[in-house]
Amino acid sequence: MTEKKKPELLAPAGSLEVALAAFDAGADAVYAGLNKFNARERADNFNFDSIGRLIAFARKNARRVYVTVNTLIKENELPEMMEYLGELAVLGPDAVIVQDLGVLRMLREYYPQLKIHASTQMGFHNSAALRLASRMGVERVILERQLTLEEIGTMARKSPVELEVFIHGALCCSLSGRCLLSSWMGNWSGNRGKCKQPCRRLYYGENGKGFYLSPKDLCGIELVPQFREMGVASFKIEGRLRRPDYVWKTVSAYRLVIDSEEDRSAEAMQILSSAAGRAPSQGFYSTRGRKTLIEPDAIGVFGTRVGVVTASNRRGFSIAAEGRIHVGDRFRAVPPNGDEGFAFTIINMEMRGKPVLKAVKGQECFLPGDFPEARPSWLVYKIGENGYDFTARAAALQPFRHELDFRLEIGSNGIRAEFTNPPLVWEKKEHFAAAVKQPLNAERLVAEFSSGAPPPFAAGKVEAVVRDDLFIPASELKNLRREFWEYVSARVDELELRGDVCRAQMRFYLDYQSLTSAGTAKAMEGPLVPAFCAEPKLDALRKQLRTAYENGQRRFRVGGLYGVELLNGLRDIEIAAEFPLPVCNSLAALELRSLGASQAQPWLELEKDAIEAMAAKSPLPLEPCPVIQPELLVSRFEIQAGGGIRDGRGNSFRVVYDKDTGITSILPEDGLSDPPRFYSNELK
Repeated sequence: MTEKKKPELLAPAGSLEVALAAFDAGADAVYAGLNKFNARERADNFNFDSIGRLIAFARKNARRVYVTVNTLIKENELPEMMEYLGELAVLGPDAVIVQDLGVLRMLREYYPQLKIHASTQMGFHNSAALRLASRMGVERVILERQLTLEEIGTMARKSPVELEVFIHGALCCSLSGRCLLSSWMGNWSGNRGKCKQPCRRLYYGENGKGFYLSPKDLCGIELVPQFREMGVASFKIEGRLRRPDYVWKTVSAYRLVIDSEEDRSAEAMQILSSAAGRAPSQGFYSTRGRKTLIEPDAIGVFGTRVGVVTASNRRGFSIAAEGRIHVGDRFRAVPPNGDEGFAFTIINMEMRGKPVLKAVKGQECFLPGDFPEARPSWLVYKIGENGYDFTARAAALQPFRHELDFRLEIGSNGIRAEFTNPPLVWEKKEHFAAAVKQPLNAERLVAEFSSGAPPPFAAGKVEAVVRDDLFIPASELKNLRREFWEYVSARVDELELRGDVCRAQMRFYLDYQSLTSAGTAKAMEGPLVPAFCAEPKLDALRKQLRTAYENGQRRFRVGGLYGVELLNGLRDIEIAAEFPLPVCNSLAALELRSLGASQAQPWLELEKDAIEAMAAKSPLPLEPCPVIQPELLVSRFEIQAGGGIRDGRGNSFRVVYDKDTGITSILPEDGLSDPPRFYSNELK
């Protein structure tokens, strides 16, 4: 029996400090976002300098870095995105994680050196979607989180791409990419990295009040052997908003279980119990997890509850401690209804007017500072501990350097180095003495010439061949190395190393200028391929579509990308890509056209100007979005709130559960106005 490959342990990194904590704890790879175009814009995130330092560090230490570009992109952002991806192409992360079809196409067509991972936000949830991902050039798919173990196992057996699953961390109540609640309530799009987490709020329903949309956190420690047996390539820990202590502890726990031949899950759970988080659950993966994932009585705040605010004034506020509170720890104070509140780090703490370092359960302490929001009865949660300071190490990381690959060849009459990119040859004719003992070997030659590169260069992959038994004193070898790198730095321009990127960008601009509008389209009549179809029902849906085709049907509507794959191979058909399949820019429309689509609907969250800009370049005819009552949240959980819910801000919603599909939909009570409500303001 062939032994299963050890899965990758993938950790979140919201900053350089967190990335170093993850690597120290044993992560094989981290995923990180820059300060634009990523789904966690509230994280500290990276700039090109810091992500370059991280990539260089990871490469040197045989680790990997994946960069998230996992939001939907508007038409007027495409040129900026092209330059953005060009900078990444220069830095060379191990993969780019994407949601938008247009971005996926840009990577595949213009930057093929960058591997593509499909974000969970793409909503890939069945084997048809995996086949389509492979056709589009995707190497790895990060699966939808609301799948069962059985469904993932079936998909894994026939998958043409690597699979990545979430193994630990916060969960969304919604199917990935199918939540518009934050947009609806305040024009803060979760699909644009701005989610305000309205799912964590207190709601009022027919069955009373509760946190009906707030799931527990995922904890998959006990599921590691099953996922490993399936051949899942990567275990992903959620948490780019988390601090070094949380990431270090979670990575340590999963490293322990992955590496051990014995069951050490109890020991790992003990480690995890000290990491701030919500109550643990196996999520949608197991029957037990599905039945107990949402407890309406449990407030949805992340962290460990440690106290209640008893009083506040201009100087600060007092806390009745329910757990350990220590100077330097990180906390969040929230109102009892679960709204966002505010986060803070304790700098000073007093007890009975005297400074102290800590308070324990049963004591009352005072936190001096400017906290105007704090109110009596607010709850305090610990979200991070001190003692995990990677600041100095992060500051000491070396800047990114361009790696140059070359091959060395040395013999009794001289030395020669040949580069692959850029094409360059350095050689020196010199007679080297024969060795009496301890001749020069390839390993020593590689080690010597791999060092000493002047900024902004570094030695990349270095090969060496030693033709004769030679004796070269260490001082002479160092002189040769110095002469070699001086020659290189005088003849290699940093801009020359960006040549492929510059040519790709020029090709993009020429291609983009040639795009012209295909006009508008009328609504298409025909069978609808729903946005979600679980793996066990996929064959039945495929047969229904084939039967419709055999009966003369030639027009089909698809609400999810996998539907394009189900229709693949049927000749002389028309396909309408309809909401909630996201189409936000002309390159996304172009990608759909290449997959066989005949027309498309713009993404519902786009404001009017963004739709008009896309329509002016779209190679697919666009069908205006109808004035509908949109699904604001779609889930495989049966939400136990009765037929409707409302929040404390005047928003009311209908809750509809479909027994046949097992899908719960949350819709606005009042529907869309004309023009639609999403168009009323510029989306953040």
